[in-house]
Amino acid sequence: MRDSGTGLDPEGAERVFEAFYTTKAEGIGIGLSISRSIIEAHGGRVWASSNEPRGAVFRFSLPVAGEEQS
Repeated sequence: MRDSGTGLDPEGAERVFEAFYTTKAEGIGIGLSISRSIIEAHGGRVWASSNEPRGAVFRFSLPVAGEEQS
């Protein structure tokens, strides 16, 4: 997923998946944490990076059904 918001600063990129971390005044900071838990429970991974010139990009990968997880 890609957005064109304020983006990720270096500290934010490290913390964005922590439970209750948010940069929004009205946010509670659990959405990305829950997403990461679900993806990792299925053998996947999720990561974030900056979207130039603005915003952020969130990517995830999941293993193909039937493949061994490493």
